[in-house]
Amino acid sequence: MSLKDTKVVKLIRMIVREIVMSGKKQWIVQWKSTQALTHQWMSIGEYHSFIHPAFILIIDGQAIWKINGERVQVSFGQLIAVEAYSLIEVLEGGQLDLSGWCLEFNTYGIADNTPTLTEYSWSVPVEGTYQKVQLTGGILANISQHLSQEEADQQYELSIKHPYMIYELLNYLYMDRMHQPDDQQTLTQGIIRSAEYMQTHYDQVITRKQLSEIAGVSPWYYSRKFSERFGKSPLEYLASFRMYRAQEQLIFTQINSQDIAKKSGFEDTHYFSRRFKQLVGVSPSLYADSLSSRRIVCLSSTCADIMIHLGIIPYAVIVTPILLAPHQFKKFEAHAVKMVEIAQYEQDIGQIQQLEPELLVGNVWSEEVRQQLRAIAPLITSLSIDVMTLLEQLSSVFNKQTEAQQLQIQLEQEITIAKQALQPIINAKATIMVLRVEPFGYRYLGVDAVGIARLLYHQLDLSAPEVLQEGKAWFNPCTFDLLLSANPDYLFIEKRIIEQFSTEESMNKLIDSDVWQQLKAVQQQQVFDMDTRLWVEGRGIQGYTMILDEITTHLNPTSKNSAQ
Repeated sequence: MSLKDTKVVKLIRMIVREIVMSGKKQWIVQWKSTQALTHQWMSIGEYHSFIHPAFILIIDGQAIWKINGERVQVSFGQLIAVEAYSLIEVLEGGQLDLSGWCLEFNTYGIADNTPTLTEYSWSVPVEGTYQKVQLTGGILANISQHLSQEEADQQYELSIKHPYMIYELLNYLYMDRMHQPDDQQTLTQGIIRSAEYMQTHYDQVITRKQLSEIAGVSPWYYSRKFSERFGKSPLEYLASFRMYRAQEQLIFTQINSQDIAKKSGFEDTHYFSRRFKQLVGVSPSLYADSLSSRRIVCLSSTCADIMIHLGIIPYAVIVTPILLAPHQFKKFEAHAVKMVEIAQYEQDIGQIQQLEPELLVGNVWSEEVRQQLRAIAPLITSLSIDVMTLLEQLSSVFNKQTEAQQLQIQLEQEITIAKQALQPIINAKATIMVLRVEPFGYRYLGVDAVGIARLLYHQLDLSAPEVLQEGKAWFNPCTFDLLLSANPDYLFIEKRIIEQFSTEESMNKLIDSDVWQQLKAVQQQQVFDMDTRLWVEGRGIQGYTMILDEITTHLNPTSKNSAQ
């Protein structure tokens, strides 16, 4: 170790000896372990127990866990701290690229005026047994880079890197805790609680007095502050929320207006019908048939793409520029669909609200976002990410079954043609693998997943390497040893696109490894790049055709001429 490194070690050790205060108790931390989240974190029903306190950093995707009995949604950019002897159960976690790191640590108390260390029972700064903090993209990138780097000097890694990282993460927790609410923030929280109460009890009788008591202020003051926050009075907010839920009922059910009125919190059916027509412009009985002409905002480019093919032109679509496929950009531009740009993994509620949507279509990141969107307009969500299934769902909502059937026939014909062209590959049982290269590791496409997996391994009947059959998630963690065991005949490489991160280092590491040169696909020059924007994000009717064309061209270069 160099003199410079020795000085750094001494400096960091001095920092480590700085006392973290919790009341009057003095304590320090000791790093225990650092592990990447494995496929067990994506498998429903898996349990993860912690003897020591731990940090879990989510760098991609989302999941729903039960932390010590409490249902918790976690997603990209979040830092979750859990106390010792915590238990996490995976409720949902396999479909949206969950990845991250888990760091365990010990805490020790310092006795007064002695160098003696004793075990110290650390608690998260907030009430409860866990704490969740949202990190910014820059902070996340910096932390993830440190965690993924392999240091040649193990002494440096153990003495500096990991303890320093634990203290840095603790700092984010305590900084978050330091933002104690003042009176104004307390009032705002009370106003928000009253809105949440309306959202969960809209089918019941609710009075302004009830709501003001929830907020903790007088009814008059409550109404004024609520209007300032939400742009409408509490009772107008409640009426709108009820009307949105009634519209959803009219879309998805066949029950009569009287029952819908009661389910939506309207005791008087005649008042409901009159108010409905006043706010929506048509009677409840005609609403479902009017959907196509509504001011529709799509929350994903795939939904907007399919809707256009069904003959429904949305008013706007939410897009992430770095993930938007070029063919979709041209399609939206040609049909004058307003493209609203947002950052990856975000749904800007304010921007969406400014669009004044009459109907929202698409999936959402979290239950919190879902509830916020439900207060803006009727919401059609929980949609499939599989193109064929999504086509059926949207055609059912908008009564476009005939158009959908024609599109399905067209796609099935194209799949049949592609399958015929690939028959030599299919008969030979040549193995196909899709490897995702990420900023911090590698994953492979699960055989029984949806989307591209369904197209490759089920509709086209191509074969996956035997050792990959156990992968149940959409994309599963992949080591170099597993890649070598799979040793596919054909290898598709997807360089994962994540804002503020790069896959260049991971890609170089893969190519420079001994494993790379041993792969059959590499030796036979049967390695192909696949574009995330098309294969993952740009799937739609036209995108499906483009992907089929790429598959047949790569796997059987003569297929085009043969087909012609």
